[in-house]
Amino acid sequence: MKIRKQTYSLDQYLKLMKAETIRTDQECQRLSGQWNHNMINELIATVLTGNYIPPIILGEEITNNITKQWIIDGLQRSSSLSLFKYGATRITQNIDEPMITYQRKILDENGNVKRDADNEIMWESVQCDIRNKTYAQLPEELRDRFDQYQIETVIHQDCDTIDISKLVRKFNNHKAMNTNQRAFTYIENFAMDIRRITENRFFLNVYSGNAKGKTNGTFERLVADSILLCNYPDNYRKETKKNFEWLNENACISDFDILDKLLTRLTDSLEISKEVKALFDVKHTHIFVAAFKSFSEFGRADKEFGSFLDWFVNGGNEIVINGKTWNDLIMDDKKRSTRDSIIVHGKLDYLKALIRKYSEEIRKAA
Repeated sequence: MKIRKQTYSLDQYLKLMKAETIRTDQECQRLSGQWNHNMINELIATVLTGNYIPPIILGEEITNNITKQWIIDGLQRSSSLSLFKYGATRITQNIDEPMITYQRKILDENGNVKRDADNEIMWESVQCDIRNKTYAQLPEELRDRFDQYQIETVIHQDCDTIDISKLVRKFNNHKAMNTNQRAFTYIENFAMDIRRITENRFFLNVYSGNAKGKTNGTFERLVADSILLCNYPDNYRKETKKNFEWLNENACISDFDILDKLLTRLTDSLEISKEVKALFDVKHTHIFVAAFKSFSEFGRADKEFGSFLDWFVNGGNEIVINGKTWNDLIMDDKKRSTRDSIIVHGKLDYLKALIRKYSEEIRKAA
């Protein structure tokens, strides 16, 4: 693979990002927003003091004579610097070394530049406390220093989608990329489709897990698990990487379109109570999504699923099926991983049996 180096001023680089000439949305790349305030503070201070930042790694893809450059490694640095310049990100109070020294022209009382006897501009060394400041609030000299900072890029040329996914995996092989994020690099064929589904309002209105799931790869994992349980349940595995790999080789684009619509229907079917929302957590969302699909296949209207879940949380989960209640199955989580196939299928089988029982009771009542 051909590699070339190119150095930009930070202002140039961020403008290329803003214009989407340098792309930040490569499908397999983890999302921006992984860094905390301390990390962003120190990055900005590094630029303002002229210290070293490692090169940004780019992958260059040419399709039909159109060139795209994707950020492979350095997305968090790039997005943090962009938000500081364009998004009014503020340096917080807890930065280690808040005083930045710079030189500026000395002005007289009328705002004119002072000159010495030889007509040379007179300068002074001053310090700026950068705490609580945005880019726009920095003195002009420090804004110029930020813009003129030299950022080095290393560009891998002549890449295709698979090459770029491999590069993402290679350059993010460290602690900062978690299991879900790394596994996601193995589904390059459908990465864009999965990311599209994670924007479904289901994850905003129904999902009760930690909001960090948006950036730490959990949403992507839940989408993949849901597709497997809905369409290919025998191929569900505990290991997220295996699930992504299997879908990459065997799934169809229609699987993702159908799931997107299924999540919208599920969202519309529910009148969310605290108890019902709690069911859709990180351990059980994919299981209840698959249960909703099964419910629909029984010929029941979508709205009835909301009634089923209300019935479930108000005593239906205490019904014994094959010697166990739902709470008994939850207790089994302490013995094995909640992602074990036997645990996941046990809970899904319980819900399917309970749906049949619920449907029978509804028919009798009618």
